Amino acid sequence: VRASAVRDGDGWRLTGTKIWTSHAHRAHYLVALCRTSPASEEDRRSGLSQFIVDLRAPGVTVNPVRLLDGEHHFNEVVLDDVAVPASMVLGRIGAGWEQVTAELVYERSGPERFLSVFPLLRELVRSAQDNHDVRALSALGRLTAELITLRQLSVRIAAALDRGESPAVAAALVKDLGTRFENEVIDVGRVVAGVEPSLGSADPLARTLAEAVLHSPGFTLRGGTNEILRGIAARGLGLR
Repeated sequence: VRASAVRDGDGWRLTGTKIWTSHAHRAHYLVALCRTSPASEEDRRSGLSQFIVDLRAPGVTVNPVRLLDGEHHFNEVVLDDVAVPASMVLGRIGAGWEQVTAELVYERSGPERFLSVFPLLRELVRSAQDNHDVRALSALGRLTAELITLRQLSVRIAAALDRGESPAVAAALVKDLGTRFENEVIDVGRVVAGVEPSLGSADPLARTLAEAVLHSPGFTLRGGTNEILRGIAARGLGLR
């Protein structure tokens, strides 16, 4: 974390850059993780804090990061000596890493981590039923069973969070399994769809297949790459 926050009277001055910020061009506020003191030799994650930043404040610049199809979803947010009052500190100063890792449990275990390709799965099932394609229906039945299992895991984690627990390992596994599931839906779709993916097609199957293929490289990045997630799981299980 290179973004920094330095004391300025009763408040703070923030400087740094945050990339891959979803819908920052529509949002009013941003949660920023900044270094407020040097990391200790024992723990390089110490000295981090979270702040709520008004995106309309002087010194804030939001730059679009467009996808291959031109869609504007992600952004780069640049903070240039942005004044933030003490009342906008989120949680405790110095507890930023603990807070952000707890927040990531929500992001990694939510249904959006495995439902990005649901429109494609739905169209594949519709097409296979219309064409009485037994081979395709068998493959799609297996994927549907995986989807139901992922949903059950997600619901269980939501219940654990509601009880005040922090199931970081389980959330990492849901994200890892969800990413693999989403890519598997695309792989099966390419085999059984019988159409060429096309963003401009009037055929919903060809269009949703193209959209899924286009967005698939980002599936493993959001919320942490599969390698990072497996490392979290390994540490949580005492394997490293």
